[in-house]
Amino acid sequence: MIFLETARLLFRPHEAGDETDFVNMHTDAEVRRYVGGQAWPVEKARSRFREQYLGRPAESYGLWATEFKEEGKYIGSCGLRAPGNGVGASLGYYLSRPYWGRGLGLEASRAFIDVAFTRLGLESVEADAEEGNTASEHILRKCGFKYVRRELVPGRGRIINFYELTRGEWQRSRRS
Repeated sequence: MIFLETARLLFRPHEAGDETDFVNMHTDAEVRRYVGGQAWPVEKARSRFREQYLGRPAESYGLWATEFKEEGKYIGSCGLRAPGNGVGASLGYYLSRPYWGRGLGLEASRAFIDVAFTRLGLESVEADAEEGNTASEHILRKCGFKYVRRELVPGRGRIINFYELTRGEWQRSRRS
């Protein structure tokens, strides 16, 4: 099942054949640098894939397997996480390092923002990026997100910057 498609990407549930690429991505210290600070051990990555990703998501919310159409290859996971209040969602994306710098994160982000406001009828989309993750912050700004606040992660020394994009701001940006 294909949930969503862009010019270069397909978004679908995670399949067993994605496990090796998923594990390689999450055991890469650079990929995990701004999402927890350290690479996962291989067994943790395998376990997380099998217990939390395989066969998921099945509907609108969750991180969808992201496939680079040109190569027919799993390159990460992108999507929306439901916040529980029914008003908005949280945008998230992880891409394997060989696919950085190609505009794929921006392409995926724009596609899921469109899903949030058109298919799901949400009022807002949130996102966060660890301070120093200039690539992710650049994507968020290009998509129209506005900085909201920052939080220090206790005991970790990490600072997380939070952003928001409202439906009204998104609609105005599309008209201009």
